[in-house]
Amino acid sequence: MTNSPTGTLYRERLIPGVPFFLATAFVPIALYLVALAFSADAALIALLVSELAILFLSFGLSPVITLSKHDLRVGKAVIPASELGEPFAIERSQAFQERGQKLNPAAYISFQIGVKGLVKIEVRDSNDPTPYWLFSTRRPEQLVAALKKITS
Repeated sequence: MTNSPTGTLYRERLIPGVPFFLATAFVPIALYLVALAFSADAALIALLVSELAILFLSFGLSPVITLSKHDLRVGKAVIPASELGEPFAIERSQAFQERGQKLNPAAYISFQIGVKGLVKIEVRDSNDPTPYWLFSTRRPEQLVAALKKITS
């Protein structure tokens, strides 16, 4: 949790977890083996380009959570701090239920592969059809503590 001069109370980039990178490691290897039939140079280029593309896309497209005194941003979604209700850190034992059976289809969700923590925050705007936001975070307790500072 940071308290910067720009007014940011919390910031986190949700890079995919290690299992994602282990699973995607096979894509460059497969491309290398396919391209090896044509040329060793082409195979090496395919390996490097595909690995760099995977890394660039997984880091560049990973959502960012930013909390300021004025709003909460999760990925591209923004909600004013005045519309935020009670935040909850979801227990790991309840995370599967929250993402499945208990999930309201109208809720805003942002899940990241390999990130186990979840935060749920109610939306107080009566004109907004979204009942709550449910999103992944690696530090749910820290985020909830920061949210409580601006929602109290």
